[in-house]
Amino acid sequence: MFGTLLIILLGVASVQVWMAIVRRWRTGQPILEVAPRLPSPHLMIAWPAAAVYVALLAVIQTQAAFTQPNVTPSLVIRDVQASCLDGAFVTVIALIFLSGMQGTPTREYGFTLEGLDRQLSEGAQAFLASVGAVFILLLATSWLRTDENMHPFLKLLLNEPTAETFGWIVLAAVVIAPIKEELLFRVILQDGLARRIGAAPAICIVAVLFCAVHGFPDSLALLPLAVILGYLYDKRQSAIAVMTTHALFNLTNLALLLLSEPE
Repeated sequence: MFGTLLIILLGVASVQVWMAIVRRWRTGQPILEVAPRLPSPHLMIAWPAAAVYVALLAVIQTQAAFTQPNVTPSLVIRDVQASCLDGAFVTVIALIFLSGMQGTPTREYGFTLEGLDRQLSEGAQAFLASVGAVFILLLATSWLRTDENMHPFLKLLLNEPTAETFGWIVLAAVVIAPIKEELLFRVILQDGLARRIGAAPAICIVAVLFCAVHGFPDSLALLPLAVILGYLYDKRQSAIAVMTTHALFNLTNLALLLLSEPE
């Protein structure tokens, strides 16, 4: 009941956001104001490293999708803890590449507290815009979903619904994953590509890679989220905004799972 109510509320909010977007488009107003493009010296080393890392992840997940399309691995709490450690390690390495090796100020790759309320608001609106489109694709691909190919974190939470499990999964999915993935995909990879081939192709390529690393069948429904994240970062150059969108999306998935009534 509560899960259904949350879906309805999010759906209504998503429609309202899209109506506002359409109104701005029809009146010739920009959907998002374009922020000045940030300097790029931090991308000299970080971009190739992120490209190799993301490509490897995409290959591994794509291979798994073809070899075992209907099964996702079963995890234990130690696997989630290891995922947190891995995410924190990759984040630190990315920040070293971005800032530590060249002394680049964090504001030059999208981290600034100036206008924080606006960044959070834009991240929340992007989340609402994405969630309606993702729900539609989830319904369209529901025939591909089974208990066996559910996301491993969600599967673990269903099997072990304890406070410890929930806490570690929230840390992994709502805190660490948005920071790590947005650093890699939007701040480094997309921005580096955009400076070479243009914004639109970069957004599309990175969106496909982002979906690919999230496995099958989740990848099919995540495309709207990936494109909106790319568009938001390209226009606003705010790492905080895209991390907010990503975190809210993952938190909503966990909330819907917990609020769903057992069959």
